[in-house]
Amino acid sequence: MIDEVAPAREPLAEEPIPAKVVRGGARRPRRMRRARPTVRSGSLAVVLAAAILTGLALAFQGFARWAGEHPGWAVLLGLAAVPVLYALLRGMPHARDLRRAARAGMAEAEADALAATRTAPPVPVDEPADPPTRTPQPPPLADAFPPGPEEPTLAAPFHDGRTTPLPEPEAPAPYATEPYAPDWEPELEPELEPEPEAEAVALTAAELDGVDLATLDFAALDPDTFEEAVAALCRRDGCADAETVGGAGDLGADVLATAPDGRRVVIQCKRYGPENKVGSQDLQRFGGTCWSVHGAQLAVLVTTSEFTAPAEEYADSCGIRCVDGTELTAWAEGTGPAPWGPGATLG
Repeated sequence: MIDEVAPAREPLAEEPIPAKVVRGGARRPRRMRRARPTVRSGSLAVVLAAAILTGLALAFQGFARWAGEHPGWAVLLGLAAVPVLYALLRGMPHARDLRRAARAGMAEAEADALAATRTAPPVPVDEPADPPTRTPQPPPLADAFPPGPEEPTLAAPFHDGRTTPLPEPEAPAPYATEPYAPDWEPELEPELEPEPEAEAVALTAAELDGVDLATLDFAALDPDTFEEAVAALCRRDGCADAETVGGAGDLGADVLATAPDGRRVVIQCKRYGPENKVGSQDLQRFGGTCWSVHGAQLAVLVTTSEFTAPAEEYADSCGIRCVDGTELTAWAEGTGPAPWGPGATLG
């Protein structure tokens, strides 16, 4: 029996790698794609284990909620699930095996990537083409351009026959040495002389007793005369012993009198302008001496102006009667009560 000899196979011709034509006529072969590492059994096992543990955790949470509502059935299902869980735990790979499989898969992937990098053909670098050479040109001749007009110079100014030369500037006129005198004289308004202030009227106690107090202007009196006028009002309305005690050491008392009902009256007088009001400090100083020092049973503060709100509040709290300019005029004219008479109020 003759053995048949198999004909020798011809070696397969390697297919040339298609090349890419680049600038300059050179052909560059295409790059080979690197082999991507596949997912190994170790990585798959880790993912599978994580999925199973997540599912078991969710199932245990739902089972615990259901077991709270049905404890009897929960005990039976728990006893039946113990063998199943034991079998699953026995079949699962250990953590050491999983780590070992993962490391093996990563090492194999790195080896495949390194091998693909070594077998890839080198990529030729494109060389820049030589720049075109320029042929040097000879410099232009002087006779190649037509002659142009001559440029004007400073020595001989250029005139084209249409431009009129500017006239030379005239010298400025000298400044005037005489002072400036306007043609009109401003009208000056006459200065207004301030009106002299009216002098305060000074009267004695005897003169005040003969004057009609209803027509007396208390604001025009000087401070001493104002105190005498208040004392005269007291004598007119029943206080026969009313007298002024004002001075440097009066301790807040300007007029002392005895009311018709027998009370001791202590009066302090404040001759103020309409813009100056009696404040709470004046009331506090008067209230600190009228009761304890002068033994007043009725304390009164009379002024030609007005009282501030804090001053009136303090007077109400201390029992001091306040008489402003309007009430003083009414008292003098007889249309208002005296501080101790009927209708008099505190504050």
